[in-house]
Amino acid sequence: MPEIEHLVVEALSEYVSLPAAQNLVRRTLRKTGTRAEQLTEEGWLRFLRGPILDELRQLLPIKEPTGRLRRLLRSLEESNAQPAEAQETDPNQQLLARNTLILPKLHVNLDDTQERERLVNKLAREEGVSGVLLLGRNFQDSRLPGVEDLKPILNVIHGLLKKQKPYKLYYSVFREGQVLVRPLGPAILVLVSKRSANLGRLMHVLNRYETEGGQP
Repeated sequence: MPEIEHLVVEALSEYVSLPAAQNLVRRTLRKTGTRAEQLTEEGWLRFLRGPILDELRQLLPIKEPTGRLRRLLRSLEESNAQPAEAQETDPNQQLLARNTLILPKLHVNLDDTQERERLVNKLAREEGVSGVLLLGRNFQDSRLPGVEDLKPILNVIHGLLKKQKPYKLYYSVFREGQVLVRPLGPAILVLVSKRSANLGRLMHVLNRYETEGGQP
């Protein structure tokens, strides 16, 4: 399931059951002739604001989105906000700016202990983050208490996802917060955050880091 589609289903599960949320998204995609893997973040925003809310309002007396759905919409709106420097560019450049990450890519050398420490320290300072874990074959770097306890279940999740298909980012609700897992070369990078944290922002932050080695 594409990353944003997973977030959409999770958000809708606050209104209906999880299977019903999955069916709602798939049915609405079919009705609109849309494929999830072809939608950009801007496309998902339009899809949520239009067809999904229309379908949801036929089931429930909803005026405005609340809870997780409202936070997801806000995250998508923020990530699609046009940078100020793009206002005077031509339309093609503006479209490119809206559909690419605002944050620049950063290369990390995982063989360098100091670089790994800088990475986990920086991520630990992100708003809403309650744990960071960088887990490799020969190293384990973590910040903030308790995140090491997640290692067994994260290894299981990572192994299952690798067997199904290569993945870029995995997200799920865990206990009282959220967990995001990002393959980073031969390692996995994990953020644990509060439920109130801006998911769009944290996804962008994780996606900006690159290293050698491709999928772990």
